[in-house]
Amino acid sequence: MLSAALWIRDAAGIVVDAEAEDVPPPLLVPPPASDVLEDEDLLDVGRDWLTWWRKLLDEKADTHRNRPPRGIDDDWQRWATANLARRRAAGDPGDDFAALANAPGLRRACVELFPSANGARTRPRLETTPWEVYKRLVDEVSAAHNVDPNQLDGTVVVVPTGAAWWRIISPGFVIASEDASTDDVLRASLESAI
Repeated sequence: MLSAALWIRDAAGIVVDAEAEDVPPPLLVPPPASDVLEDEDLLDVGRDWLTWWRKLLDEKADTHRNRPPRGIDDDWQRWATANLARRRAAGDPGDDFAALANAPGLRRACVELFPSANGARTRPRLETTPWEVYKRLVDEVSAAHNVDPNQLDGTVVVVPTGAAWWRIISPGFVIASEDASTDDVLRASLESAI
């Protein structure tokens, strides 16, 4: 959903506060421009988008902290129900972005542009990072902080943007552009959770 939110931002020309450090730069491959918001104040929609973006980041971080239980049983069912509720509360295409009812321009853009935005997702680069890189970084962080390597945990979400951009969103949770340094973002995800 994060990549889709960025795609919607860029396609609709939504203007977001340049001081917001948790907002990635524009997509590497710009989407086709849309006039879905031509009659809207793009600064107002930008404030709504920033609020939505932060809810999406919080939802993603919550998912990182509240991992699903093993097996498909009553505990898993409770987790899945709670996870769906968190997604819907942040704004989900499954209910036409009902959570954005107080931001009608943004909701209209999401409903109209999400099908194209969803199809534009990219495969995260970190999935192709060799296991040895992860092992080396875990060993280095473990030694530097005198921590059992089995206690280290971190998540990196890669979005299809550039500028070697990355930010720690919460302990153990980093969002990064595709061209950000693998070592830097993985190390930050591990060390920020210590």
